[in-house]
Amino acid sequence: MGAINKVAVIGSGVMGAGIAAHFANAGAQVLLLDIVQDGTADRSALAKDAIARMTKGRAPQLADPAYAMRLTGGNLEDDLALLSDCDWVVEVVLEDLGVKRDLYTKLAPHMRDDAILSSNTSTIPLADLMAEMDEGLCKRFVITHFFNPPRYLRLLELVTGPKTDPDMVERVRAHGDERLGKTMVLCNDRPGFIANRLGGLWMNVAVREAVARGITVEEADAVLSRPFGVPGTGIFGLFDLVGIDLMGKSRLSMRSLLEADDPQQIHTEGVDTFDRMAAKGYVGRKGDGSGFYRRSKDEADKTIAEAIDLETLVYRSCVKTAELAKTFGTDFIDQKGDRLADYAWAVMSATLSYAAYCVPEITDSPAAVDAGMELGYNWRMGPFRLMDKIGVAKIAARLVEEGQDVPPLLALAAERGGFYSGRGRDCKVLLPSGEQADTPRGLGVIFASDFTDDPVFTSEAVALRDMGDGVALLSITSPNAALDDLVMQGISDALDVVERDFRAMVIGSDGSHFSVGANLKKALDRADAGELDLVAGQLAIGQATLRKMKYAPFPVVSAACGLALGGGCEILMHSDRVMATLESNIGLVEANVGLLPAWGGTTALLLRKTAELGDPVKGAEAAFDVISTALKVGSAPMAQHAGYLRRGDGVVMNRDRLLADAKSAALELANGYAAPVKAEIALDAAAINAALEPKLAVLAEAMPDAPYTVEIARETAQVLAGGDGGVLDEVALHKLEAEGMMRLIRQDKTIERMRHTMTTGKPLKN
Repeated sequence: MGAINKVAVIGSGVMGAGIAAHFANAGAQVLLLDIVQDGTADRSALAKDAIARMTKGRAPQLADPAYAMRLTGGNLEDDLALLSDCDWVVEVVLEDLGVKRDLYTKLAPHMRDDAILSSNTSTIPLADLMAEMDEGLCKRFVITHFFNPPRYLRLLELVTGPKTDPDMVERVRAHGDERLGKTMVLCNDRPGFIANRLGGLWMNVAVREAVARGITVEEADAVLSRPFGVPGTGIFGLFDLVGIDLMGKSRLSMRSLLEADDPQQIHTEGVDTFDRMAAKGYVGRKGDGSGFYRRSKDEADKTIAEAIDLETLVYRSCVKTAELAKTFGTDFIDQKGDRLADYAWAVMSATLSYAAYCVPEITDSPAAVDAGMELGYNWRMGPFRLMDKIGVAKIAARLVEEGQDVPPLLALAAERGGFYSGRGRDCKVLLPSGEQADTPRGLGVIFASDFTDDPVFTSEAVALRDMGDGVALLSITSPNAALDDLVMQGISDALDVVERDFRAMVIGSDGSHFSVGANLKKALDRADAGELDLVAGQLAIGQATLRKMKYAPFPVVSAACGLALGGGCEILMHSDRVMATLESNIGLVEANVGLLPAWGGTTALLLRKTAELGDPVKGAEAAFDVISTALKVGSAPMAQHAGYLRRGDGVVMNRDRLLADAKSAALELANGYAAPVKAEIALDAAAINAALEPKLAVLAEAMPDAPYTVEIARETAQVLAGGDGGVLDEVALHKLEAEGMMRLIRQDKTIERMRHTMTTGKPLKN
């Protein structure tokens, strides 16, 4: 099965550019082609401009700006010959059947006989796209439906037909899984496939019922977001993000493609809000920002200021509903008669019963539908998992009570007690046939939940389990893996168990985050109570534990995903190897809360940068630049540039493969493993201070309204200079870290920063 090393993407709009960028993130050489734009000196300007934009914005399409070198821009008139050495060609042009068919005719003569051709269509059936293709191209043609933004959303829907070559399908599936990091969900050739078929109904019903019941957009977003594990934007915020005009077109397209008796025809009838808003130019964020919400025009504060009245389409001040979101839950089904509970029921009952109605039409397994909504729409639980949580029998009983149809699969699940049973590798899902099937997973994938036997060691904050082959899995069990003295003591005790009974250890879990860092509330409470001896004790146990881990007689591999901040980053930096997902957010961010990295992070970065640059002064300068700015990076490659990860650490594209790859790395290191030699460094304090003083001056000039930032940075500089200098080992440098940390935590301005972050989730610049 041939490797996929060079890819062509046809169409450089938002979606095409995003797909091209993500193939580059995965290591491919990418050719991006678009039409020749009239009146431009550069005939390939559209594609080249799209490549230039891939590094821009808060969520750039490229995980590393250097990856732009992997992309080449061209046009569809001069550069078709370049397709001859492409392994895969992805079409991402206008959703128009005629346009797509004409393009395929144009591309085919230039493609290799073994090259894959796929369409990113979200609505047009595969059979229609293939109707005029020759037999040879039909075998190599599929639909690969990415979700926007392609770098960040993990769902990739794959649609094949009876003529599709199974070997070619496996090439696409394997590359999508292992290289692109996607969960590949096989869909039947039906309108909307899986996620958009169900997601479109959910979104349309939410609008229809809000208008009919007099529910405000803020109320709708409060009750349909957090309680159901829907993204924090809420549903109306999601409309603004997607594009309100597109929602109107999508609704009409779906209605035209589905049979007259499909429930979606009833549920989306008469929803004209999207069209009314588009006519006024209210299309969401892609326009002037006017959508269901309108943001402040203050450049310094782009927070939401106004919301639209769904009846009059006139903007008014937003009403805060944060407390409502906290108190409303999935027990809404038991609150019949409450206006918001009845709204939630109207929307979710239509959505959940439709999910059951669509199986097996759109796919054979409820688990595939759950994956579609979880990974394509960012639901925390897909519809079938959500029904199990609410109570399948309750849902079916209320549908019957109200005279609504109960889909056969839902009725069957009500009899059987739910859609899912078992845990870990033994988890089963109910099929329409009544059989229980294994929940799908990629070959070789490991989850922490697979190890359901009793842990070999537990404490209040960690659990150690046997992964097999002599490898132990250490999971931090505190919320969001927040770190404190209990966690650090638990890690220390677990290290003793691993030394006695195992060959290697992996640190990781199935959670969204590796670790959000130190338990800030606990530290703040201790500081407020004057219990600074406890803070000092927490520093001491953390430093001792991470030194113990670094110099253990067995390898430790950390499996990083999501956030790895502060102390979480310090754990990574004391591991023998890190396997990190592409989208890991990593950083020593202590300066934001008035502190410095004092669980060995300052020392570790100094040692790392000195080894890289070959000079302690340059190493101290580089470490200072990172720590003083509380640098947080948004991808594993950028963490390598910062020094948080080493060049030898691994980047894992598929989150589901993280623990398996970490275990493989641990076993590789375990063969002939020897603990590292204990580090020492010779520091010339005068030379380092002389090099850092101008940087402190620049920082002071850049942040005149935040002078405390310079004070924090000066404490960091003192550690990096080694105090008075000399030859220092890690114990001596850790002592300097702790002294600096304790001086800072005694300052009122540090307490202000900590309290502000706890209250707002944002850093304070004081």
